[in-house]
Amino acid sequence: PKDKVERGELIDPERVYVSYDTAFAEQMAYLNREGYTTISMDDFLAFRDGERTLPPKPVILTCDDGFMSNYLYAFPILKKYGMKATIFVTPDAESDNFKKYASLDSPLTHEQLREMSDYGISIESHGMTHRYLTELEPEVVRWELEESKRALERILRKPVRFLAIPSGAYNRTVRQLAKEAGYKSVFCMLKGSNNARSNRYALRRVVVARDFTLEDFQRILKPATTCQLRLTSFFQNLLLNILGPRRLDALRDSLYRTRLASFLILGQLRYFVGGLAVVVFVTLIVGIIILFYY
Repeated sequence: PKDKVERGELIDPERVYVSYDTAFAEQMAYLNREGYTTISMDDFLAFRDGERTLPPKPVILTCDDGFMSNYLYAFPILKKYGMKATIFVTPDAESDNFKKYASLDSPLTHEQLREMSDYGISIESHGMTHRYLTELEPEVVRWELEESKRALERILRKPVRFLAIPSGAYNRTVRQLAKEAGYKSVFCMLKGSNNARSNRYALRRVVVARDFTLEDFQRILKPATTCQLRLTSFFQNLLLNILGPRRLDALRDSLYRTRLASFLILGQLRYFVGGLAVVVFVTLIVGIIILFYY
């Protein structure tokens, strides 16, 4: 809730992967007003496989982790507009990710998960403990993916078929193990939009950062911006391969405490003037980071 942050009742260190309740309400009102239609993952895969067409201006709304704020603040707004959404949940309420933000938020309860699922919100997997999957042995990754699926299915009493990779820690081994665990589609860390040719096990998303204005939100819905995001996503993936997910997260956190935050490749592109500037800037950052770490 933005009012509690502004009054100093809550100290929110996360500047990227969160959204204020007031901003979320404004963004959903905009989608509704402008004729966008929220679709489910099943809708998208049926379109991808040539089994159905999509409505005009289709969007998939997703949230990660499984914090109670999804239920308290986002769920009422989604119900107000009759919108579909997918929440990727980490079932282990004692995971480090929940402990990290314990002063701000709590994990969703089983009752809340079931209520949202019964309404039509898709509850899917975000790994069992939110660990960096690429740092784990294959048998541990298999357990993370299979156990989170089983745990959520026990809670929801319905199949769990989709996965969002925690922290984007993704490689070919993780992809193969996700297929073997029975997932039908996977979101990784790549940014941009998806289409009928998208790899169902490497789907893209667009990050809506906490500091986004409505103008920023409108901009990321435009095709030109999603093309830029695909370009910057290439360099972000390069950084992931060079630094690993843990160092990349640490670098992101450090940069977001400085004015360089506005230029990060996680979505805020309003300071860039075309794709060439993106290439030049990110190439320089990559070179500096390589020199710094090696």
